[in-house]
Amino acid sequence: MFREALDYPTRPTEGGRSVILGGLTLIVVAAFVAVTGLEPPYAYLAVFGLLPWLLVRGYYLRVVRTTIGRDRPTPPRFDDVRRLLRDGATAICIAAVYLLPGVAVLGPLIAIQVFELDLAARLPGSIPGSVSLVVVSIAGVLAIVAFMFLIGAFYVLPVAVARFAHTDDFRAAFEFRTVVAGATTEDYAIAWGVSVVLQALLLPIAFLFRILLVGFFLQFLVSSGVRYCYGQGAGAALGLEPVPASHERQDPSDWKVRPAVTRLDDATRAKRFGHRLSNQELAPAIRRIDEGSWPARRER
Repeated sequence: MFREALDYPTRPTEGGRSVILGGLTLIVVAAFVAVTGLEPPYAYLAVFGLLPWLLVRGYYLRVVRTTIGRDRPTPPRFDDVRRLLRDGATAICIAAVYLLPGVAVLGPLIAIQVFELDLAARLPGSIPGSVSLVVVSIAGVLAIVAFMFLIGAFYVLPVAVARFAHTDDFRAAFEFRTVVAGATTEDYAIAWGVSVVLQALLLPIAFLFRILLVGFFLQFLVSSGVRYCYGQGAGAALGLEPVPASHERQDPSDWKVRPAVTRLDDATRAKRFGHRLSNQELAPAIRRIDEGSWPARRER
């Protein structure tokens, strides 16, 4: 799957175009982030960077949607801006709901450590020292539990997003029993592991080459490959059927490229060309002559 994940983002017919558009969009996002270093009011322009960022997130969700249940999927188009923005915002909302409990507990505890605040000293002086020690110990346990919760949330989150991508129903992402059941399968665990290795090996290189702008395109390529792993793993884990992309027909038989020449039987020809062929037969351009008819033709 590792090689397939790297090969997927550039597959024809839309792969190369999507990587170029996605890389350019990431460059725009980075430019808006750089604006935050300027003095107000120019720093406020960074807010507009949310729009291209949501476009990229929406495309990643589209990758998950169009890789579910397919043996050899091809990258979707980077188009339909309104749909990409909607999907990107929905994916962010799903992630926020899954991560919020852990962040709500761990965030304040991290702030205490960063600002070097003494939690025991903040307690009222009338509280015995033993109680203060218990409170500090409970805070440590809560930090560990919140950290483990965040790890679990990050692990099951791609399955939740895949559920929404497949059904286009926001509530499907929060069917926790189904999400957890899919996340605990071997198919998803392998796909998730490949995605982690992919990010650990290639994303640092992508960020390193950002100075040459090539890193943005590499980052988009790697991120698309990661979503390929998510779609393949979640689809296999939950046994999901493929869904058509925005540029595909509803009939799965039309998703593949049709051959340039197709052979039509009599019924299909009559249906396609109407009454023009109903009372006549088209002679083939090349006719095979068997041994019995060949001498007779020569005698003529």
